[in-house]
Amino acid sequence: MKIFVGNVDGADTTPEELAALFAPYGTVASCAVMKQFAFVHMRENAGAVRAIEALHGHELRPGRALVVEMSRPRPLNTWKIFVGNVSAACTSQELRSLFERRGRVIECDVKGMVPTGVW
Repeated sequence: MKIFVGNVDGADTTPEELAALFAPYGTVASCAVMKQFAFVHMRENAGAVRAIEALHGHELRPGRALVVEMSRPRPLNTWKIFVGNVSAACTSQELRSLFERRGRVIECDVKGMVPTGVW
């Protein structure tokens, strides 16, 4: 099972650290850490479900609650766009409204100072 882990501090979080966090819930096959997210592959479905339930919202670093959920593939013929230099006061709905002028928006999130979405 592939698990998405969001709100990770990629500069300070290692794959070994994430593997140790997930290990009590089942066998961790591999971990990959990017800048602000990670993927954890677990061998057993039941262990993955337990890990998601237990670790979603867990603060690996103070003030950074993890987003832990089953990884789901991005819909075909969509693009994920990073939008930088957005005011911290900007809401997901405001950003969505701006991009919907150009086409259908499937997902739009403003996370801290890093808005992301799938179009």
